[in-house]
Amino acid sequence: MTEKFRNGKPFVVVEGGSGVGKTTAIKGIISHLPGWRLLREPGGTDFGDLMREAVQEHPNMEIDPVASLFAYSASRANLVSQEIIPTLAGSSETQGVLLDRYWFSTYAYQGSEKVPKAIIMEISKLATKGLLPDLVLHFDLAPELAMMRKEGCADIDRYDMKKLDFHARVREAYLELSQLYPEIWKVIDASQSKEWVLADALNALQERGMI
Repeated sequence: MTEKFRNGKPFVVVEGGSGVGKTTAIKGIISHLPGWRLLREPGGTDFGDLMREAVQEHPNMEIDPVASLFAYSASRANLVSQEIIPTLAGSSETQGVLLDRYWFSTYAYQGSEKVPKAIIMEISKLATKGLLPDLVLHFDLAPELAMMRKEGCADIDRYDMKKLDFHARVREAYLELSQLYPEIWKVIDASQSKEWVLADALNALQERGMI
């Protein structure tokens, strides 16, 4: 993580494709992190929530992938500058930041919509001021199983409705990132029971002295 934004507070990101159980895992993780701040992407600020609603929550709306890239990046830039960096660099009693998704999601999703990944990485670097997390908890699951889990869920967005081959590309993109950032990346087998998934996540945090 960029040193000028540090004040001894860890920054942890949770990532994964649709239906991997990320939301359930986050609820368990944050319960073991007293004093930490939980934020989400896209969103986390009033502006970001508007971007989320406009780009993600209209299943039947046609949106160009490049437009999605810029919308998510705009939301992210606002969140990083207004919430994440002040929390990490400040003197408040907040112990750390747990973030539900980061620019890695844009790499995986918009990259799977054929936006050049090199461009995504450059725009993301600008939007985040180069801020990298101390740890990424990546919940990994075969898309066939993930889509079965999504059946009947109420929180369906336009990406959840895409075909299986899209979700397979998303998974591959996440695994690419695990190779690009091995020093901060932890892949967690999300096919396990939710208890074992949570245990693996907590172990990763313990190994780094965060709990």
